[in-house]
Amino acid sequence: MTTKIKSKVTLSLICFFLCMINIINAQEHKIVTLPGPEVEGIPETTDYPNNDYEKLLAYSLYFYEAQRSGILSATNRIPWRHNSAPFDGQKEGVDLTGGYYDAGDYMKFTYPLSWTLTSISWGGLEWFEGYELSGQTQYLHDMVKWGTDWLIKAYSLETNDLYVQVGREDVDHNYWGGDLNIPLPRDAYKVGEKNHGTDVASSVVAAFASASILFREKFSDSTYSDDLLLRAKALYVFAETKAWKLYGASLPQVNSLYPSSNYQDKLVWAALWLYKATGEEIYFNKAINYYTQFFIPDSIIAINWSDQTCAIYFLLVKITKGNELSYKLQAEKYLDYMLNPSLVPKSPCSYTPGGLLWCNGISDTNSLNVPLNIAFVSLLYAPYATTTEKRSKYMEFAQSQIKYVLGENPMKMTYVVGINPKSPKNPHHAGAHGSTTNNMLLPIESTNILYGAVVGGPSKKDLYIDDRTKYNSTEVALDYNAPWQGLMAYQVIYYKTKIPEKSTPGDGGDNDNDNEQSDDEQNENKDGKSKIAESNVKSGGMITSRIGGIIGIAIGSLLLVLLGASLIWKRSMIVAWFKRDRKKRDIEFNIENNVTSRPSSFISHISRPNSVVVPISSVVVPISRSNSVAVPNSRPNSAISGSNSRPNSGAGVESYLSFFNNF
Repeated sequence: MTTKIKSKVTLSLICFFLCMINIINAQEHKIVTLPGPEVEGIPETTDYPNNDYEKLLAYSLYFYEAQRSGILSATNRIPWRHNSAPFDGQKEGVDLTGGYYDAGDYMKFTYPLSWTLTSISWGGLEWFEGYELSGQTQYLHDMVKWGTDWLIKAYSLETNDLYVQVGREDVDHNYWGGDLNIPLPRDAYKVGEKNHGTDVASSVVAAFASASILFREKFSDSTYSDDLLLRAKALYVFAETKAWKLYGASLPQVNSLYPSSNYQDKLVWAALWLYKATGEEIYFNKAINYYTQFFIPDSIIAINWSDQTCAIYFLLVKITKGNELSYKLQAEKYLDYMLNPSLVPKSPCSYTPGGLLWCNGISDTNSLNVPLNIAFVSLLYAPYATTTEKRSKYMEFAQSQIKYVLGENPMKMTYVVGINPKSPKNPHHAGAHGSTTNNMLLPIESTNILYGAVVGGPSKKDLYIDDRTKYNSTEVALDYNAPWQGLMAYQVIYYKTKIPEKSTPGDGGDNDNDNEQSDDEQNENKDGKSKIAESNVKSGGMITSRIGGIIGIAIGSLLLVLLGASLIWKRSMIVAWFKRDRKKRDIEFNIENNVTSRPSSFISHISRPNSVVVPISSVVVPISRSNSVAVPNSRPNSAISGSNSRPNSGAGVESYLSFFNNF
């Protein structure tokens, strides 16, 4: 073999191995490619397949830490977050410091916070192993407690007053700066004996009760758990007191941002969580009575901070451990309708061209929240599915929505801040932006990275513009991250647990982590034989399919490399043949078309047009403190635009019920 041939063989082999490396990297691609914050609690980079999900889980908890208000702990990890809003509640004679800023500004709301804490606690109870494997248990503890500590301040056992909002829309939405200069004083609004709020009170009950289970079962803190449960019971008595009333009817101020659509679902939701926390039958009976009285069965509506109607189906399945068929069938009916909207006449839901589940009227401003909440309950329910086919379908849906968020979408965007170069760089968040001039446009790029924040999301056509002034798609919020955090805990377990033997589908495998679970069962889960891994095996075996895919692509690549090598060795013959054949074809074409010369260039038709881009700096408009009407880049007051309020099921509840209730 000549030296020339040897070099070509060597080159071919090098190309082959490079191709294989790229193939493997593509199959096991690293989601997290940017350096993380240099703080404690963020897992170090490793080659384990679940390391990306460990980081994503840690980043989500980091995001919640960035939303903290009040006097921060000594372990604060956010360098640009300071002690802030130290006088909240002082005007009303109460201490309302602490808690979480709701979204991209500095207002605090009890309603969405309660749903967030309930969702996080639920995910923690179901997939606590994911937090353990990631070293995030203490951060989960602190995250939930920071919220429940504030709810304890917001609710008075003596007077039944419940504060539901801190800050004023017309003031806070005209301030765009750091947390050290938040406009003062800050007003606070409450419901109570004279101005009822059945919905928000019930939502807080669920938050107290779910967190009490988490602290008792996972953190062995019975003292704090008992305190939360005491308040949950007392507040539920207040919530049940008639006349039942939406909190927005008592406080019109809340309707421009967090309007409520109903209280019926909340009464059931709260009672079920109280039953789960106490085991007292009185609460289960109350829940079922309200469940029947309010015709909650057969409702099909998106799950979010405003409406937990359909989340009730899945909580009932968990509480009954899958032994009540009617609840399982109701849960499956919901999932089957939501996951297959094309089969439902006049369904308000559909899939975007890129595969994101979309529901008109709700997805328009925070499009990722609807599919992520449904993915959350899909994975909760999958072990109880009545058939293997359904189980696989529910899990495949959840994975498809997770993958969409992480880059498998037409924009190739990763809709979590700080993950990789395709993550949003300019979320609608005053603290992360870092403006010192009360100007949303300057600086052009955010000065701080809001690691782990899930943004609102793309449009119905899968389009996303990384522009912080477009708050409908770029704003972040407490409830946006709630289902995502649970999903990431699930993913950590899925990628790290061993795969057990298959069992009979529909056996209602319990991953509830209740007190009744034996030590043997818990040890079995720790050994990797969890129901999550079992469900993943039944969904088709992603690991097996990945290995099969690698092998298939490797064989194909090897054939291509061999073909390429042969082409290289015969290159001179092929080039000579191609030149002769091309000359022959050109002569034949010219004779047939009477062409004597090459056509003139069409460059003038394809040249780039003159630039008409206007630099952002040339259109800077300072945000007025006095009137948001004059500020096109600020979030408009609700009096000017109805689009300012955070979307909820109330905006589209009639259409949902009319389309689905009779099925």
